[in-house]
Amino acid sequence: MGFFALALLAACGPQIGELERGEESRVARAYNGDTLELESGLRVFLAEVDAPQGEADYAAQAQGELEALALHREVLLAYGGAKRWVGRPREGEEAPREAAIAHVFVRSEGGRWFWLQHELVSRGAAYVRPRRDNHARTDELLEIEALAREAERGLWAERAYRAASPRSAARTALEADATCLRGDAPYRIVEGRIADARVFETRASLAMDGAPAETPFALVVFGENFSAWEGPPLASLTGSNVRARGPLGVYRGEPQLCLEHASQLEVLAE
Repeated sequence: MGFFALALLAACGPQIGELERGEESRVARAYNGDTLELESGLRVFLAEVDAPQGEADYAAQAQGELEALALHREVLLAYGGAKRWVGRPREGEEAPREAAIAHVFVRSEGGRWFWLQHELVSRGAAYVRPRRDNHARTDELLEIEALAREAERGLWAERAYRAASPRSAARTALEADATCLRGDAPYRIVEGRIADARVFETRASLAMDGAPAETPFALVVFGENFSAWEGPPLASLTGSNVRARGPLGVYRGEPQLCLEHASQLEVLAE
């Protein structure tokens, strides 16, 4: 397809592909680098990506990128997985908090529609964060992220966001001293070699080379995530070099990274 045909398609409307068309509105506010509020009052978490927040390195720049791309512009939401997050009511409130989990397509001032997640990831303003119930476009986003990482664009120029070694990840997990199921568990990308892949009846533990003997570090899959695993056979991964992404935690004194879905685990070429 030629350039002019692509331009015509972009002008005609957002190209959402297999995603389910959702709400339309304008963006009233950006809370951080991955959360919007629409004029309709609906809060939107950007599906399949995450961005630094609070006092973290590059948090202010990530929010600035999101505002520059989307603030006060017309948007269309599209869904490829779970559509809503529902949280507990805040103190003094009766209704639970709710937010959409969506891919967002933005109409620029020139009338061109673009996919917001694509732009943020390509600029290094966000990183890919798939979940078991939201991973429709993760493969595409990972390819875009790899290019941004190689070019050290945006957050990838910061030491804090470079892939951690098993030793470094183990230290971070122990310092946080939480379970990987907590919402505030540190999320990291870890690269290394799987020394020993062990699969049990309801879980798998992939021990990684490089962590101290007294605090071995493993990638773990358990519960519903284990029974629904769609990736490579976990028992076959001994000796593989991998890139994994997920929340870090500590279980029975041992640091670990928890995998929800196969899209969080990339087997790297030798």
